[in-house]
Amino acid sequence: MTSRNEPVDWQALADSIGADPQSGGDRTARRAISFLLGDEAMRGAVDWYVEGRPAAEHARSVLWLLQPDAARSRCLEIYRTDPDPERRHLAVELLRVVATADDLPLVGEFLADTDPAVQTWGIGVLDQLLFRGHIDADDAEPFLQTAEHHPNPQVREKHACLRAHLESSAHRG
Repeated sequence: MTSRNEPVDWQALADSIGADPQSGGDRTARRAISFLLGDEAMRGAVDWYVEGRPAAEHARSVLWLLQPDAARSRCLEIYRTDPDPERRHLAVELLRVVATADDLPLVGEFLADTDPAVQTWGIGVLDQLLFRGHIDADDAEPFLQTAEHHPNPQVREKHACLRAHLESSAHRG
């Protein structure tokens, strides 16, 4: 990482994140910023949010924008290992906004969790993946079918909203 007084070596940065130095785009920019900030800062931002510390929403907004791998993995780590149910809930809620298409299989894990709050946030992950354009309706279909008959009424309610929106979009498209 460079100090604030040193110029960024953009070629070295592109090499470090595995990006073609002759191309760019939003995803490449987010990866570059995340790399400059560092994985520990991204993991720390997840902890900051989950702990509800001052300006937690600011940390959440930055993570939402960047969607860094380190934050996604930290959310999963907390969800899978933390004994505190509230921290687990907040980790899945945060994952909802930092998730990428690679995280789609986790929706099944969340829907199968015994905790109703995790189930509800889990269908929220699917919602965000769809509406942010990370996945399409065909990708979502197996999880929508699971949600349609889910024992949690909030999951079924969210399923109905997602179906209605997808059907409405299909008629407009």
